[in-house]
Amino acid sequence: VEFEGTDLATLDEKRMRAIRGRKIAMIFQDPSTCLDPVFTIENQLTETLKIHDYPKARRRERALELLRLVRMPDPETRLLAYPHQLSGGQRQRAMIAIALALDPQLIIADEPTTALDVTVQAQILDLLDDIRSQRDLAILLVSHDLALVASQAERIAVMYAGHVVE
Repeated sequence: VEFEGTDLATLDEKRMRAIRGRKIAMIFQDPSTCLDPVFTIENQLTETLKIHDYPKARRRERALELLRLVRMPDPETRLLAYPHQLSGGQRQRAMIAIALALDPQLIIADEPTTALDVTVQAQILDLLDDIRSQRDLAILLVSHDLALVASQAERIAVMYAGHVVE
């Protein structure tokens, strides 16, 4: 896998850590398994910022900014919530906010709407598209749903066993 001319497979952990979050971020399929049930959304958002030396005085403000960006209803209250207190769509919005925390250039979205109902799926896809255009970033959407991909993507690659087949 190459990113900006660098083979990511050849990088040591220190160099990969500099890329993860800052340049490439990930939105996983099921936020319930990615969000830690014992920490608030604020803890989880500010953890990403803390790891990457974001100024402590601005972390909470940035977390609120991110929740507003992903259209989280009542972001001040949701910041203090635990994952189980949020709906599936709200948990996915929290995951998107965490992915956006350091303004990456690329977001890899691995089946980001699989566990959501059709209405919420559309909202999340619209949100991702708006963020992509506002932030001038790329989104690599991984999905088994070709109709969904066709409605969202500029380019599509169908893969089998790690190889592009179409």
